[in-house]
Amino acid sequence: MPETAPPVLAVEGVDKRFPGVHALKSISFEIRPGEIHALVGENGAGKSTLMRVLSGAHPPDGGTVLMDGEPVRLTSTQDAFGRGIAMVWQDTRLAMTLDVAWNIGLGHEPGGAVLVDRRKMIEVARRALARIGSNVDPQALPTDLSRAQLQQVEIARALSRDTRVLILDEPTSALTPAETSSLFSVLADLRAEGTAIVFISHRIPEVQEISDRITVMKDGAITGTLTAEEATEDRIVSMMVGREMGLSYPPRASQLGDVVLDVSGLSSAGARDVSFSLRSGEIVGLGGIEGSGQQEAARALFGLGRRGGEIRIHGHTVNPTSPTEAIAAGLVYIPADRRAESLFGPHSIRENAALPNIGGWTSRGIIDRRQELEAVGAQMQRLQIKAPGPETPVGNLSGGNQQKVVFARWFIGSADIYVLDEPTQGVDVETKQEIYALVRRLAEGGAAVLVLSSDLPELIGLTDRIVVFSEGRAVAEIPSAQATEESVIRQAVSGGGAGADRTEARRRVQGPGRPLLMRYLPALLLLGLVAVIVAVASVIAPYFLTPRNFASMGGQAAPLAIAALGQMATILLGGIDLSIGPTISLVTAVASFVLSPESALPAGVGIAICLGAGLAVGAMNATLITVFRIPDLVATLATFSIVQGAALIVRPSPGGRVSPEVASAINERVMMVPLAFALAIAAYVAVEILLLRGRLGARFYAAGASDESARAAGIRSGRLRAGAYLFSGLMAAVAGLMIAARIGSGDPQAGTTFTLATVTAVVVGGTSVFGGVGTAVGTLIGALLIILMQNVLNQLYVSAYWQYVWTGVLTLAAVGFHGLRSPDRRAAMAGAARRLIRFNRSKPSGRYPP
Repeated sequence: MPETAPPVLAVEGVDKRFPGVHALKSISFEIRPGEIHALVGENGAGKSTLMRVLSGAHPPDGGTVLMDGEPVRLTSTQDAFGRGIAMVWQDTRLAMTLDVAWNIGLGHEPGGAVLVDRRKMIEVARRALARIGSNVDPQALPTDLSRAQLQQVEIARALSRDTRVLILDEPTSALTPAETSSLFSVLADLRAEGTAIVFISHRIPEVQEISDRITVMKDGAITGTLTAEEATEDRIVSMMVGREMGLSYPPRASQLGDVVLDVSGLSSAGARDVSFSLRSGEIVGLGGIEGSGQQEAARALFGLGRRGGEIRIHGHTVNPTSPTEAIAAGLVYIPADRRAESLFGPHSIRENAALPNIGGWTSRGIIDRRQELEAVGAQMQRLQIKAPGPETPVGNLSGGNQQKVVFARWFIGSADIYVLDEPTQGVDVETKQEIYALVRRLAEGGAAVLVLSSDLPELIGLTDRIVVFSEGRAVAEIPSAQATEESVIRQAVSGGGAGADRTEARRRVQGPGRPLLMRYLPALLLLGLVAVIVAVASVIAPYFLTPRNFASMGGQAAPLAIAALGQMATILLGGIDLSIGPTISLVTAVASFVLSPESALPAGVGIAICLGAGLAVGAMNATLITVFRIPDLVATLATFSIVQGAALIVRPSPGGRVSPEVASAINERVMMVPLAFALAIAAYVAVEILLLRGRLGARFYAAGASDESARAAGIRSGRLRAGAYLFSGLMAAVAGLMIAARIGSGDPQAGTTFTLATVTAVVVGGTSVFGGVGTAVGTLIGALLIILMQNVLNQLYVSAYWQYVWTGVLTLAAVGFHGLRSPDRRAAMAGAARRLIRFNRSKPSGRYPP
């Protein structure tokens, strides 16, 4: 390390406050090129906040950020990326609906200005992964990867950029010793190349091994900086907590009670034929190589994804099919990903901790707030949660204090069995000691505790017995007093090669055509349904197969398809545009004035005014949603009413005329094919190409999957959302022009059915209502299906009112069908069916389900 080299990145007197929390207190910190600078401290010390300031995620309230000695303003992660600063977050920020290659390249994709060079992207991703010794498949989805593999992808993504400063927040928290060693080799190479590295970790031996300098933080301030030679473990811990402290484990149980949990033949997506037992007063660890089925087995106990096997609690068969049933049976589960599965970030400590317990404080539907506050306050004091008070938003807390809130939730009540997945992940030494003591006290109080941890010394030291997993099976049991790291790993590896990368197994069944097949599977199934309806209609409706009828359907499909394209853009981002129908009505009303034969305006100007009306509605939606932060549903519901009223003001009743010349041009046919329909098809082809291989498409999928993930990749999701609503307004205006030309007049109710119809087309086509998943092809086929069914029903003289029923039923069926593509949702549906059958057979009684 060049000790005299000037800092590449520094902060001077930086201050940061959140409501009720002074997170950073006049911090000064620097990082030199070719240096690994560790940052350590208790949870809540301010480490992550400082790194968020350096990475552009949080603007400082005061002080200066300097790059190469010059003051800079980092207002976003994109600014930080542009200056060569990249951060690997402790909790994954990957877009779960994009594959690994897209995630690594997101924000700096190889290729042209519009389209991406997919082959080069995969090669870049493969090289970035190989650089850190990972053999993760670049075409795998993040949802198929273990936590360790997700961490590897995060690191590879940071290294794929031209990075001068690399910030790593707890990078080894989910890595095995071998993976950690490989990462350290990579960091050493980066240091030799001149990269400045900030390494945040609670694992002090790792900090001592890899770091050149170590800065210690406490309560939002820096207590000192040590060189590697000065940094003994005792000295670091003393600076962190203000006193001497060593890491130790509570004494093991001297006496165990009866069997509380008996598991036989348990199976789930990643575990099979798992059997073990758990006694009162006992702490049992589930160990093995990361991704060997431990987590899947634990989740199956909690009713998440269980596919088979028997679970007995206190001798009663329970076999929970949902967390509700598991909790009722006396089993609680604390997952590893507290942000995604345990906590509600915007809500307070009180609300998070009290949620599953409010039934005991409720009388006649009213919660006794005094009891609630007393119970939550007692747990905050017991667990030493550092916060101004119980009303502090849990999202403002440090990782360790968030973990304590999760514990508080279940400690308020009582349970017989606690399943703790990575209970100390990302917490400091002092908090670890507190959690160890809490877990042992639970066992001493008569509870049975199951612990999962990627920290093998912790698993050995904390537990009484370890069940070793290999390739989804429980292959051995070792008394913890006799266990060593070597003995556990030996059993895990000899049990069937569990150390093999899970992705390698997937690669053998996931050929290059597989991702495209899965992408278009909903559209292909829908196309099959269309073919069946066409075949049936050709038999029962004599005029269905005539060229005139198909030309008529093309003319009807064009405006719906165009409007649905705009709706898809908003739903793909997790939003919705309820104002599409009124916008179409408004445009037809306006067109009857500006495009009438009596109008003095040129046709081009009239068309521009109509399109401008649609853009104005889109701009109104975009402003309400992105500037005023009003939820999409509420904002577009408001504009629905406003725009519908405007349409009625412009044209209170159907009337006026559209110029025959303009109408003829829009309704032009080429060999019986409506030109508008052909243009709609061309628009869909262009959008599908952009979604499949375009930069814009990747950004839509990423932002739709998670705004936070998109921002972490440097994507300005607010701009995307604003653009989507502008595009939706424009497409609604185009559809309105088509309808005005078709009916030849203005009608303030012309778009009445289009809002529901566009949502139906999008959802039926396979786009997720939660965002991040969908294709233009599917939406087009969905629109065609709606028009096809309307045409068939008309030819069969079915009342138009039944067509509304058909559209609604189709929407519900589509949501249900696409939801069942998820294994967890299929398991939930199967569980609901089993509960219904049991209910019909006999009425449940007592604590345990029959």
